Amino acid sequence: MSIAMLLLLALAGTALAQGPSPVATTGPGTTQPAATEVPLPDLTMAPLVTLPPVRPANVVRDVPTDGQSLGAADAPVVIEVYEDFQCPYCQRFTFLVEPDLVETWVRPGHARLVFRDFAFLGEESRWAAVAARLAAEQDRFWPFHDLLFANLLGENVGSYTPDRLLLMGRMAGLDMEPFIEGLQVPAARERWAAIEADVRNANATRGVNATPTVFVNGVRVASPDLQTIDAAIRAALAGSGGPSDQGPGASAAPAPAP
Repeated sequence: MSIAMLLLLALAGTALAQGPSPVATTGPGTTQPAATEVPLPDLTMAPLVTLPPVRPANVVRDVPTDGQSLGAADAPVVIEVYEDFQCPYCQRFTFLVEPDLVETWVRPGHARLVFRDFAFLGEESRWAAVAARLAAEQDRFWPFHDLLFANLLGENVGSYTPDRLLLMGRMAGLDMEPFIEGLQVPAARERWAAIEADVRNANATRGVNATPTVFVNGVRVASPDLQTIDAAIRAALAGSGGPSDQGPGASAAPAPAP
C-alpha cells in the first residue's frame, strides 16, 4: 500500500472518529446554533515523511584522530567544544566555524579540537550521543559527527530515529555488528549513564549551561565565533611560545617549531 493511501486512510479514520459535522438549516421552525470558539491545537511542524540521511558535502579531515579528538596529540593548544547534536547553533558552528579552525590551527599542528558531549535537548540527543560514542570506539567519530549535523531536521522531530542512525552508521563506514549491539538496551543505557555523568560534571565544575560552549586551554571563550576563538588561540600560543601571529588577517607567520 502506498504512503499516499496510508495517509488518506489515516485522515478518513480521524474524520470518522470525530463523527458527522453538524449542518445548520434555515427556515420556519429552525434556529441557528450559537457560534462557539474552537481552540486551536498546538501544532509542531514536524516532517510528515522523514527522508533518508544525506552525506555532508566535501568534508575532508586528513588529520590525526583519536576518538572524539581531532589533531595532533601533542599540539600546544586544546580547543574543547561542548555540543548537542540537536542544537542548531552547534550545527552552524560545525559548518561555518569549525572548518576554519581545522584549516588554520588543527591541520598545521598548532591546536587539537576535542568534542565534548552536552546532550540536553531530549531523547534524540541522547540516542545521537550514544551512537557517536559507539562510532568513536571504531575511530569513526568525525565522519559520524558530520553526518549527524548534516541530517539535523529540528529538535525531536525524527532526525535521529533508529533507522536513520543505522543508515548513517553504514554511511560512516562503521562495523555494523558492534554498532547495532551497542544501540541495544541495556548497553545503550550504560553508555548514556556515562555521557550524562560527563554532562553533569561539565555543568557543576565548568559552568557549562548552553551549547556550543568553547574552552581554549581550559579557559572559557566569551563567544563561540571564529574571531573570538582565533584571538584566544593566538593568546594561548603566545603564552606557550608558539606562533601566535598565525590566523586570519595576521601578517606572514613564522614556520612552526619542530
